Amino acid sequence: MKFVKNIFEIIWTVWSMVVALMIVLINLPILLFFIFIWGEKESRIVDYYLRFCCRLILISWGIKMVFIRNPKLDYSKSYIYIANHRSYLDVFIAIMGIKSYKKFLGKAEVFDWPIIGFLAKRLGHIPVKRELEENREKSYQRILNVAKSNTSLFLCPEGAIFMNDELLNEMRNGAFRVAIESKLPIVAITMVNAGELFPPHKFRIRPGKCINYLSAPFETKTLTIENIDTLRDSVKNEILNNLVKHYPKGKYPIEFNPNDYQESVYLDTLKKE
Repeated sequence: MKFVKNIFEIIWTVWSMVVALMIVLINLPILLFFIFIWGEKESRIVDYYLRFCCRLILISWGIKMVFIRNPKLDYSKSYIYIANHRSYLDVFIAIMGIKSYKKFLGKAEVFDWPIIGFLAKRLGHIPVKRELEENREKSYQRILNVAKSNTSLFLCPEGAIFMNDELLNEMRNGAFRVAIESKLPIVAITMVNAGELFPPHKFRIRPGKCINYLSAPFETKTLTIENIDTLRDSVKNEILNNLVKHYPKGKYPIEFNPNDYQESVYLDTLKKE
């Protein structure tokens, strides 16, 4: 039975990749046209069109997105969106779930990829170089400048996709420091089942439902750096409480031996200080 399941998953994954590539290639000229007009400038049309493309891809993959949003969330305002990080599906969730203009962070290497890297550069997303302390500081300053310009950011302060059964790993302080220094409120995003539908450790895409919670804003206007631990713990508890609803045993379902996995760091710039 497991063999049949694996064969089905491989076939479904190949199908999903082929369809996703077709959707990207068909819509690429339109995206390039939008980029030519607006470039890095904020554009609701570009943001809406990217959500449309992501929706098409996920429908073809058989993945249903469910978003449970706190009524206090106001998309006319800018926020620092902070999420747990368990899958490469997370970027789709952020694009679809955050219905306003936002910028992402990514490893510098991603910006060298064909198509994706080009689009990321032209849309003004932020590459992160982590080899040298000087590069990390420059990246942090760029992140902070974007936040201070009243532009929303999407961050994953766990810093990596950790292959273990922890519902939520240690969250680094950098993202919370950005929120406090920019005075932008934080919205916590809890992603449930993303890692099972699009696991990061092997080439698999599975149909299913992905549930995502968007919290009420955590205000930062009156906070200082001395409050950073309290803010981090409040956001972490919000995400953990939502995860426990779906994983009452307090552990994340995992299908492999973590000892065989070499951690891939997603972001070192927002390190714990």
